[in-house]
Amino acid sequence: MTVEIRSSPMPISEYKLGIVFRYSRANIFSYHSLIGALEINPHLSDIHVFIPKPEEFLQEINRLLDIEQFNNLIIGISVHSFQMSDIHQLLTILNSHPKRNRLFIIAGGPHPSALPGELLNNGCDAVVIGEGEKTFPELVLALRNHDLITRLKGIAFLNNEREVVIRPKNKPIILDEYPPFAPNHELYSALEITRGCKFDCTYCQVPSLFGKTIRYRSPENAIKWGKYLLSKRETWDFRFITPNAFGYGSKKSSEPNVSYIKKLLSGLKKLEAKKRRRIYFGTFPSEVRPESVTEDTLNLTKEYCDNDNLTMGAQSGSPKILKKIKRGHTVEQAINAVDLANDFGFVMNVDFILGFPEETIEEQYETIDLCKQLIAKNCRIHMHYLIPLPGTKYFNSKPTSIALEILKTIRKWSNDGVIFGSWQHQYDLIRNNTNDSKN
Repeated sequence: MTVEIRSSPMPISEYKLGIVFRYSRANIFSYHSLIGALEINPHLSDIHVFIPKPEEFLQEINRLLDIEQFNNLIIGISVHSFQMSDIHQLLTILNSHPKRNRLFIIAGGPHPSALPGELLNNGCDAVVIGEGEKTFPELVLALRNHDLITRLKGIAFLNNEREVVIRPKNKPIILDEYPPFAPNHELYSALEITRGCKFDCTYCQVPSLFGKTIRYRSPENAIKWGKYLLSKRETWDFRFITPNAFGYGSKKSSEPNVSYIKKLLSGLKKLEAKKRRRIYFGTFPSEVRPESVTEDTLNLTKEYCDNDNLTMGAQSGSPKILKKIKRGHTVEQAINAVDLANDFGFVMNVDFILGFPEETIEEQYETIDLCKQLIAKNCRIHMHYLIPLPGTKYFNSKPTSIALEILKTIRKWSNDGVIFGSWQHQYDLIRNNTNDSKN
């Protein structure tokens, strides 16, 4: 069988191929890293990349096909599970396009990686599985050269019998070999310094998407890109993408690599800025794990960074649930981390999840009791309700309902501003979906 771009082969010199990304704020880190990977590929310098505003996405496709006379367009879509309703509608529109034969639709991200068949059967031509910095440019190059894509690694497609074919993944990339964003297109974002996670928490998509082997961007490479950012912007706030900022460079999260962290933070601190340069470490879009909160890591953050708060995942107040979800830390470690952070003047934003399938009412009350303790210690609680995501151990599991008295408590806390987060929306979404499945 063959899978190829939907056009007649012609000399490469006469062939005009463009890529249009469905750019959105929710997916900027994925798009920036993908576009950055295209920028450094010397074989793709003739590929035109377009990043229209979300509301102009379809109009841009029409313009490029009609006015610019591109032979074909690759449509790049990064997808989170929460976006699938909109993506289904978009694919319906794209697949009914009068020039559909000149479009090649590629999806990637957490949801397509876990459920490629859903995207393929709804109109995508190929799915990138897992990380895309190596796979996506290889796919683009094959399409540009009119090569068959069936032997490429890291993709999924439908064969002639409309069966889903999933090719083996490419090897995990080395972060230092790829830019953290797309400098040629002036698309800048947080510095990704860690990829992968060994803990395999039952609710988390990271291990299935990026693997359990942890990779780090070196301090030297991060500092190089930090210097680049400051050469382009008069002010810049450095933020980081990592599942555990205090675990940066470490082999064991309870034993932070202090020298590695210091090398990163001190190097960024020394960079000259035209107006302002601030460093935020261990807070959004990253977080820290309880066992990695030590005097050393807090001292480094205090000395080199500008944040007065930290984000920490505690997830449950039940020792039994923490073991079930493979968190790898204890309730006591979470409490100790908060106390230590308070001693250093940091406010903790602490993540919790209610609704684990194994969770009893008693265990929910344990979480609420821990929340009360932490609120008394000046913490802000970031509450979630479990959404069973594809690619996780809980996919196809039914979350436990929140007990009525607990619902009343957290609703009051929400109204009082004691807790924050989208837990109510998540709860309503899951409960409504559960009710719909019964009807």
